Amino acid sequence: MTPSRGNASAERAGRPGGALPPAPRRPTPPTASRRPGLSIAGVVAAAIAAMDEAGLEKLSMRQVAERLGTGVASLYGYVSSKEELLELVFDELVGRVPLPEPDPGRWRQQVFGMLDGLRRQLAAHRDAALAGIGRVPTSANTLRAAEVLVTTLRAGRISDRNIALGFDQLVLYVCAYAYEESVFAHSDMDSDAVAEYYRQVHTFFRALPPAEFPTLASLADAMTGPDADERFAFGLDAILKGLES
Repeated sequence: MTPSRGNASAERAGRPGGALPPAPRRPTPPTASRRPGLSIAGVVAAAIAAMDEAGLEKLSMRQVAERLGTGVASLYGYVSSKEELLELVFDELVGRVPLPEPDPGRWRQQVFGMLDGLRRQLAAHRDAALAGIGRVPTSANTLRAAEVLVTTLRAGRISDRNIALGFDQLVLYVCAYAYEESVFAHSDMDSDAVAEYYRQVHTFFRALPPAEFPTLASLADAMTGPDADERFAFGLDAILKGLES
């Protein structure tokens, strides 16, 4: 799960067993002050709502401020930039994923449950998956999730090297898959239009000239038949089998 802001997220969600060490943090403008009535949780909630409406590219600090009925300057008492705000958004969504007590007898099901839960949280919010790419876990929610995930992988007797390197691959896979799902979920196409598009994709591959594309034409049913859940499970299973080997 990837960098979140550390200090701000720790303020929103305390960590039992001791405080987190200082996390990398962008400097806050020295003129920033915290406006009474605002909170980090409120700023993050407004950012998620604004992103759902306009998408990540058009998301701005001004949009978030307008939703909160305040000026942009007030936000800088809570976040230093749009980038830091996105880190907090990702941290919040990760925090909504239920975390199991690692069980060696059920480790594979538990890994699937956590990552499928993250996939669904990210896919449910427009472009949210992009906020998780290229980040390192440094905040309360992302660290908790990362700790449970790597502990569960170790319970499956996966080597430490494969856990360390595989962690990145698992999170990248989930973020990429969730983003692809959100493209259609937050487009102007309704469910019938999406189904019709995929029907046309199936027809297209089946109609490829066998003389020129013999293998693709023969795989048309296998390539276009499985739904999103089956495809996600297949990819995750392939990664886990690779880590086990």
